[in-house]
Amino acid sequence: MFTLNIQDPIDKRILEILRLDGRASIRDIAKQLDVSPATVSRKIKQMEQENIIKAYVSIIEDEAIGKGTRAVLLVRTIGDQSQNTLVEDISGMEDICNVFVTMGNYDLILTACTLNDNSLYNIIKRIRTIPGVAWVDFASIVTRKKVLSTRIEENETERNE
Repeated sequence: MFTLNIQDPIDKRILEILRLDGRASIRDIAKQLDVSPATVSRKIKQMEQENIIKAYVSIIEDEAIGKGTRAVLLVRTIGDQSQNTLVEDISGMEDICNVFVTMGNYDLILTACTLNDNSLYNIIKRIRTIPGVAWVDFASIVTRKKVLSTRIEENETERNE
């Protein structure tokens, strides 16, 4: 059985290319790496089987769909409420983008993207009513550096040269 070697420069480059463009074709990747499409296909399939590549997703600009209010929510929990139940309840909320289980001053760190400040406030109020939630603090995100978008644009420019 083939074992993935993340030290392998081809494996690393395939992951880098897919990180920047999840829709890159096997042929395009093979051409960029100067290897056969069969090699790229085999390596990608192995990375999918080993759960290194978990999904191919679209990145949607939140502001383009009217969700320009972003925040990081910091949650402290108490009591016997299962953390898994809390994570499940919060993960099911429409405007919650990410849920991170943490150690430190807060037990959960969330990211939210909402229509406006009022919608954000309603999410915070809703989270505060969940059994086991002791405290919700937040920080509004005023601007965002589009590191991934910048890297995608750089990658497209590189390919077109």
